[in-house]
Amino acid sequence: MEVLNGQKEVGNKYKSHFFSMFSQLFCTITEEVINQFGDKGRSAIAESVKKYGEERGRRIAELVKKMGKELSLKNFFIYGDLNSRDILKYKPKIVDGNVEIIVKDCVFYNGCKEWNKEKYGQIYCEYIDTAVLKGYNPELIIEVPSNITKGAKKCVLRYIKKK
Repeated sequence: MEVLNGQKEVGNKYKSHFFSMFSQLFCTITEEVINQFGDKGRSAIAESVKKYGEERGRRIAELVKKMGKELSLKNFFIYGDLNSRDILKYKPKIVDGNVEIIVKDCVFYNGCKEWNKEKYGQIYCEYIDTAVLKGYNPELIIEVPSNITKGAKKCVLRYIKKK
């Protein structure tokens, strides 16, 4: 009972967000694979992120189709598998009919930074968004001109419907 009362009193003060822990695990695995296998290891990690992302995208697409909806950008955001509000501080806006999301704070990045492993988190961030969108609907594209894991002050993600 003392432990439960102590946990209640402390709350989340000393707890890590699950996505932050995921980023630390990812970065630690990535660091070890690269240390052991060099460029081949880095390529293997990059390919793994792409496969993971595309599978996530396909699963989102399956859900959207099951709901009888079209594979639109709007439905990608509605039925997406990631609770962005829980892990990102971001501001969406419409630019020339496309969606631009500016991320000012990211739990994934914060986890990488906390363990001084930002360079390993870059690999995830470099490929994940493109891969998820490709798996969901290859007619949609994303541009990421700015990325926090690469030293920028914010991530900029531009979701664009191909013309």
